[in-house]
Amino acid sequence: MKYAAFLVLGGLFLILPSCDIIEDPDGPPAPNVPFCTDTPSFQPRVNPEIKLLLEDYTGHRCGNCPLAASKLHELQVAHPGQVVGLAVHAQAAGYFTAPKTGTAFTHDFRNEVSNTLDAFFQVAATGLPKGVVNRKRVNGAYDLPISTWGQIVQQELNASQMADLQVKTLWDSSTSSLCAFVFIEHLSGTLPDSLMLSVYLAENSFVNWQADYSVPGEEIEFYEHNHVLRASLGPIWGKAVQLNGTSAVLSFSKSFSGATWVMSNCSVVAVLQNGLSREVIQAEEVAAIP
Repeated sequence: MKYAAFLVLGGLFLILPSCDIIEDPDGPPAPNVPFCTDTPSFQPRVNPEIKLLLEDYTGHRCGNCPLAASKLHELQVAHPGQVVGLAVHAQAAGYFTAPKTGTAFTHDFRNEVSNTLDAFFQVAATGLPKGVVNRKRVNGAYDLPISTWGQIVQQELNASQMADLQVKTLWDSSTSSLCAFVFIEHLSGTLPDSLMLSVYLAENSFVNWQADYSVPGEEIEFYEHNHVLRASLGPIWGKAVQLNGTSAVLSFSKSFSGATWVMSNCSVVAVLQNGLSREVIQAEEVAAIP
């Protein structure tokens, strides 16, 4: 038997002149967003595909990190639509992610979401770049060197698909409000009782400085940063999902003050995971503004 659940997720974003520093990434609870009550319709996909999450632990002052970004792009090209990426800039990486006054590296990519994830997976302190695929341990460790990404990605894509995710977004330019609606369909197997859904905001095409040991001068001024994890819509580790044989509608919203998101460059990333082990069951990504 298939089970399905609907989750409604809303986020309110205040568009201000700068998005460099986030004082409070989660922000205070946002007021009700009226248009978020208009839940769109979903139809189960005829041929759903398994999709995985690859988190690239990186830093703008890490000269080897562009190699990892290139590998992520290569895997996305090799498996179109099936590899969802997030670039995680965690504080524990120290020198590699910290901005430095008096240099070109003044942008602060770090945020509470990235730091919280890394506090659990303990990746950044092991050296960059490293990756985490579907938040699973491989040989007892989460952190994977670039050379192993291709093999692990292929293994995960060959696994049985237990669930499917669909995401639809609504954007209200008059109030700078974003709503994301996530449809969860149980396809096969037994899903964990501690099923959780996390929804993140990532920014693409953000041009800023990047160290790169492969180029003369070892620094690139107009480097394009993609999949930059910026914030979480709701609890970082997600909200509990109840699949009881009937559909369910949940909604929440957030206010992000003190920061600007270039929303036309942003994407919404939904991650369905085991709430205890944190292992990812399915991921999905769509443009923040449809």
